[in-house]
Amino acid sequence: MKILVISDVIRWEGYEKIVDENQPDVTVLAGDLTSDGFASFWSEAIEQIPEYQDGLKKLNISFKKKGNITFYQWVGGRPEKYGNKHILDIVREVKEKYRNSKEFLNVRKRIHVDKFYQFLEFAGKKSQILVVKGDHDEDFEGDYVPERIDKIDGCKEISGKCVVIDNLSFLGLGYDETHHVRSLNSFVEKFKGKVDVVITHCEQSRLPIISLLKPKIIIRGHFGSGKYLVNDIPSVFTMDVEYTIIELENKKLPKITQYITDLNNNIKILEKGSCRPWFSSVSEFERYPWLKPYPV
Repeated sequence: MKILVISDVIRWEGYEKIVDENQPDVTVLAGDLTSDGFASFWSEAIEQIPEYQDGLKKLNISFKKKGNITFYQWVGGRPEKYGNKHILDIVREVKEKYRNSKEFLNVRKRIHVDKFYQFLEFAGKKSQILVVKGDHDEDFEGDYVPERIDKIDGCKEISGKCVVIDNLSFLGLGYDETHHVRSLNSFVEKFKGKVDVVITHCEQSRLPIISLLKPKIIIRGHFGSGKYLVNDIPSVFTMDVEYTIIELENKKLPKITQYITDLNNNIKILEKGSCRPWFSSVSEFERYPWLKPYPV
């Protein structure tokens, strides 16, 4: 079985092509799909609001995009009232005026949330789609609607649920199911030894508990990238990558390949991932005794 994994989506453009090129049997969406802390809409939606653009012009600031990055510069010199204040601090102050505006919410929904559901409509015709909920999927009320996902042909929202596809059982454990240890333990007690694939959007500290389920593989969004053994259970972390391909064969370690986008917007294979906490000088393998490098 070939599984395509996507999670923690910055922007939805390009994923339909990825489905067509890889032709997966199952497509897994491992959380933070309608919103994410690093999603491009936090800047792009505001940048499309005319009042925001006019506000920057009045401050002698222009901006242009290169790839996924926005560059700002002073036009005609920095106003005296700002002294040596950094231009990004000024831009941030202007953005805050529009962060909760009706215009921002409408544009954000059009450029990100609507495209998530458009992707489901497309991909559901190509493979079976399994979706779990991430913590950021609750950022905006009414965006992530399990009932709406389930109504789309080929799609299932499986947070807290188990489904069987081609004799393989998939258990979905979204952020809500894993954040509280008592709740997570109840799932472990119910499904231990009974599932093949766990799809989760969990915090780092919950992985050892999830490994007690003894699946063939853990697919985990939320943080980190790379393939590992978690208490000897094959695991892949999918946050910092464009997409992941998993090939499952009987009695063999899963073949896991991850792809990233470089600064020139070219797709290439991820050679080495990381789930080390940000700003830490201690490697993940030193920090987590339950974590080992993947053997292949």
